[in-house]
Parts: sequence; C-alpha cells; structure tokens
Amino acid sequence: MSALIYKQRFFHPNRPKTAVSNYVHIGYIATRPGAVRHENLSHGLFGKLQPGELQAFDSWQEVARIARQISQQGKNMYRSVISFRKETALELGLTDFAAWQQYIEQHISTLAAHNQMKTENLCWAAVFHNEKDHPHLHVVFWDRKQQIMKNFTHPEIPNRIRKQLIKDTFAYKIKQFCAQRDQLKSGITEVTENIVEEFGAYLKRLDPKAFRAFQHRFEQEDEDSLLRFPKHHLMEPTSVKRLSEKLFELRRHMPKTGRLAYKLLPPETENLLDAMVQDLLQENRYLAQLVGDYVQAKLNLAMLYDSGPEHLDKHRAKYQAEAEKRIANRILSTIRSIIKLEQEASLDIRQTNRQYALAEQLLLALLNLMEGLFMHTQLDYDDKSKAMGGELSKQAKKEWLLRHKDQGLER
Repeated sequence: MSALIYKQRFFHPNRPKTAVSNYVHIGYIATRPGAVRHENLSHGLFGKLQPGELQAFDSWQEVARIARQISQQGKNMYRSVISFRKETALELGLTDFAAWQQYIEQHISTLAAHNQMKTENLCWAAVFHNEKDHPHLHVVFWDRKQQIMKNFTHPEIPNRIRKQLIKDTFAYKIKQFCAQRDQLKSGITEVTENIVEEFGAYLKRLDPKAFRAFQHRFEQEDEDSLLRFPKHHLMEPTSVKRLSEKLFELRRHMPKTGRLAYKLLPPETENLLDAMVQDLLQENRYLAQLVGDYVQAKLNLAMLYDSGPEHLDKHRAKYQAEAEKRIANRILSTIRSIIKLEQEASLDIRQTNRQYALAEQLLLALLNLMEGLFMHTQLDYDDKSKAMGGELSKQAKKEWLLRHKDQGLER
C-alpha cells in the first residue's frame, strides 16, 4: 500500500479507436460530476500546452482536438491519476482547486522525466475531482516533439514516479518517521526506496480498513472504470426508489401481447411513459445537463448548414424531443428485460432489492447513453466544422440532412 496512488497508461496510437478515445477521455474527465470547474465555464481543465504560465483553457474541446491530432500523428498520450486519502490531502493543505493546481505544477516534471520527456516539449492538462473520500487529479500528458512511437511502458516506470512523488510530497513526514525509528542517528540521510516503502507500510497500519478501501478504489479498478464509478454518487436512494416504483407501475400498464414499441402503446401507457421521462429529467440534474449538452451540440451541428435565427427554436425543440425519445426507448428496453425475468421461474422480480437494482441499472444506462451521444455529436461537429472551412454546397447540405433525418429513432 502507498501513501499516495499513481496510475498511468496509454492506448497504442495504431489502435483504430485511440484518437477518438483520447478525445472522449478528455471530455469525460473535464466535465464529469465531481470535477471542480472554472468559474463561468462548463469544465475544470487546466495545464500547459507550451512552456509558460499555467493556463485555464477556454474549452475542453481545444485540448481534446489536440490530443486527437497527436494520436493520429502516432504520438502517445498518457492518462494518469494521482490520489490521496481525504485525511492526507487535508494534512498536505490540498483543500481547494488552487492548491491542487499548484501541486501538479510543482510535480509534473517528475512525470515527464521518468517518461523520458524534456520539460520544454511537455504538454499536459489536468482536472481536479473532489470526491468525498479520495480527492484525485486526472492528468493527461504527451511529448509534442516525440519521434518514435511507443507500444509499451514498463510497470516500473509508474512505480518509480509513485515513489518519487512520495519522497517529494512527504519529505518532512518521512524525516519524522526516520527519527522515530532512530534511523537518523545511524547516519542515514538519504531517503531510499526501502524507506519509502516502510513509510507507506507505517501509514497503512495507522488505519488498515481505510487504506484497504483506498487501495481497492484505485489499484484494483482500471483507469477507465474510475471514470464510470462516480456516477453512483449521482443517484440518491430515495430517487432510485421512486424510479423503481414508477418503472413497475408502468410495466403493469404494458400490453399483454404484441411487440413492445412506443408507437404501438395504448394512449394511457404512452402518457405514463412520457411523464416518467419528464420526472427523470426533473429529478436527476446530471441527466438533464447531458440532454442539454447533447441538444446544444446537435444545434451547433445544424447551424453549420442552416444558421437562420428563425429556425433555432424549431431545431432546439426537435433535438430535445429526439433525446427524450431515446430515453423513452431505453426505458422500454428495461421493461422488456423485466418481462423476460418474470417468465423465468427461478427469479422473483417482486423482490424490492431486485426492483431497486433494475432501476439503478436503468439510470446508469441512461447516463452512459447521453454521455456517449453528446461526446460523439461534439466530435462530429469538430470534424465537419474543420472540413468545411467555408460553406458546403447546397447539394452537400441536402445529402447530410437526408442522411441524418430521424437517425436511430424508433417511436
């Protein structure tokens, strides 16, 4: 166990989806719940894309576009996480956004040096996630002058970074630890790797239960699952319970036979489903935010082809309805699963805990759905706005509109 957690990985640039994955990763870490955001901005991304002053980026997209571009050029973009237990962060004075910014600015050179990057060629961006029990920092970084593509990082490299961060972060406390062990009296003045490990073991013994939870959270989970995990904090038990009750009430109004599709539902059942969608958007702010982000991204995309202000409200209403249709269809998909489970004699769907679990799974699925739709619509906008440069031809506009008309919807 360690006094801090450091994780590092990258996706190989030759992997077909690496460029898009890196773009989406930056969007996720910059906007997820728990990310401490800049005042009056929708994200919390900061860093340096060239030597100089620390920069609060105007948008996360400007960094994501660069990350995508360098991936397409065969350069490696590293994803890393630095975390402390809450109590440790408080003791170190890492109590606010500014303190975490200062911390990574002081220590980013350690990440660069152990990955054989020159400081003047280092590009990096970070986001502070102020989670309740384990505040942490997501850092992405790359070498803008990289010439040779890397396909492997030896596990010892992040391990060495972790040890160096401990040495630099806890220098005073390690000296205190050595003094308690009478090691200073025996002439030991250098903080060796063995002392770092002994110091970590000492901290672990102070609160074994808390450190086990900390270890599992950041060492047993892979880096991408750390991004999915915080969604559970978005769901209040009372809200999930109400969703469960509404879900099974809606199930009782489903037709006994025939295909379960929105356009085939009785009017009463259709009204119940529509009301359930509106209730979800009222009760879950993050879901509503994602729907709003998706609608805006679709609107930006449409404005590349039709920028007339008289059409904006019409487009906005259309994309809002589209998002709500997708949510309704996902609810129907869950109800199909419920009906299937009811038909399996070995499963008692009437159990309250099982109903709660299904409702929770539904809400997580909706958050994943809208996150993915927003990110990929934003990516589509970036591609088209870059490709256009100017205006598309009327024929190109017509073809695009026909191709995307009511795409992927079923009512």
